[in-house]
Amino acid sequence: RKIGFPTANIEIEKNKLIPKSGVYFVNINFDNKIFKGMLNIGSKNKIEVHIFDFVGDLYGQEIVIELLDWIRQILIFKNNEDLRLQLSKDKLTCQKLIGS
Repeated sequence: RKIGFPTANIEIEKNKLIPKSGVYFVNINFDNKIFKGMLNIGSKNKIEVHIFDFVGDLYGQEIVIELLDWIRQILIFKNNEDLRLQLSKDKLTCQKLIGS
């Protein structure tokens, strides 16, 4: 939230396969609606998703995520501003994929 990209933290059921670390372009199915977004699978399989154009509270809700495209590998950032700039670039990449 501090950097303008609020995320939902995702808990994965035990014994589920998790794709390789990185940033992905995704569909999110919630409340019988499909939203576009980007998902990060980080170290220790920490997973979080930013949903484009979504306002609301997902806490405790079940969502279904469909991976559409792999965007990039995990990077380490010196500060929040560098992270915010990269997330903006990632979002632009995803938006171009929406249009294609």
